[in-house]
Amino acid sequence: MSTRRRAVTTFIVLWTIAVAAVVLAALQGAAWRGSAEGREIVARTRAKWAARAGVEAQIAALTFSTLNPDPSSALSVRNDLARAATGSLGNATFAVAHETRTGRADGAADAHAKLNINTLSRESMLLLPYMDETIADSILDWVDADDDPRDLGAELGQYLSLKNGYMPRNAPLRSLEELELVLGVRPEFVRGEDWNQNNLLDPNEDDGNFTWPPDNADGKLDGEWSRLLTAVSEGGGLAASGQARLDLTLAEVEEIQKRLQVDAQQAQAIADAALTVTSLADFIRTPLRDLVPQGATLLSGRRTSTLQNLTNDQIALLLDETTLGDPIPLRSGKLNINTCDDEVLEYLAEVSPGVADAIILERNARSGGFSNLVDLLSVPAVTNEVLASLYDLFDVRSNVYIVTSRGRDEATGVEVEIVATIDRSTLPIVVRGIVIR
Repeated sequence: MSTRRRAVTTFIVLWTIAVAAVVLAALQGAAWRGSAEGREIVARTRAKWAARAGVEAQIAALTFSTLNPDPSSALSVRNDLARAATGSLGNATFAVAHETRTGRADGAADAHAKLNINTLSRESMLLLPYMDETIADSILDWVDADDDPRDLGAELGQYLSLKNGYMPRNAPLRSLEELELVLGVRPEFVRGEDWNQNNLLDPNEDDGNFTWPPDNADGKLDGEWSRLLTAVSEGGGLAASGQARLDLTLAEVEEIQKRLQVDAQQAQAIADAALTVTSLADFIRTPLRDLVPQGATLLSGRRTSTLQNLTNDQIALLLDETTLGDPIPLRSGKLNINTCDDEVLEYLAEVSPGVADAIILERNARSGGFSNLVDLLSVPAVTNEVLASLYDLFDVRSNVYIVTSRGRDEATGVEVEIVATIDRSTLPIVVRGIVIR
């Protein structure tokens, strides 16, 4: 019996040891997993704050450029953003970049380098790939304020009749992705290879059909509509000098004279004309003398016979520094002729190929781009009348930028990406949208 008891006792001891070993191994595994998860959380937190530091660095650079504009170069903002594109925060680093047709570029992407879908004409829409008259009319119906469908469009009734019905916005699109809610629009049309809409070529967007989305694996990002269009560019905002714009309908003559570097008679004529013109383009199209009836007496009591027309430099200041109506409402932004790809102009029906080519040729010959819109008059194909027609389409300055910032924890390689939309229409700069991945 004693031998049997010893055997049983030995078995129990060994069994207890085995169970204890299993429990200990499980506890060690759980502790290791918890430690690994903790390390991953710490690493992700580092990467996230590094990515956020990249966004803040771009905001700081853009704020500086807004308050200290470089009149000699319209591209100085782009260069300032590129210089602030990389940095470190503790044991993590950040990099801000975006794709262009020629490859990856440092810094935030200019939203004004693309056509704003909210102001694009039907004729221009029809030039886009995959576009047809039904989709174009449906987009215009989505954006307009009424519920009356165009001939081939769609309005409230059509959307409510869907299985999971919803209402059209009947207002400007808030994002390009919202286009996918418009009847007839497929996500592939909008996104192309840039499926996550981060303005970067990710590995899954350059591997053929191995992973989603389908792509041609050519090392370049084909964003389809998203490479040409935006919905977030904003017009209006601050003057080129960084000051608030001067409202010509309310400004004192002395303010106009000082701000636009004109004489007292010209300032008075501008103030008078501002009460009757409908757009600043009228000052491009029509000489100042003709905006005030010939022989008429200005409000100041002087005759127009001695009035001097505005020089090109004075017109440039007028366009850059003033507005008609205060406060100026934010509106969908114009195309920045300095930063847009020449391909984008092919989709603007209002600009003839000859004029577009001549503008690009002149732009490429200028190291600093066009400093103001009136510089376009140096293009042989552009007259004052042509420039006036381009006023509602083009600008040389941008308000909205898309920041794609990747933070990386150097110890583990963990990365976090932040995509932020920043707007300098006002100061301080406003972050209008942010996505964290």
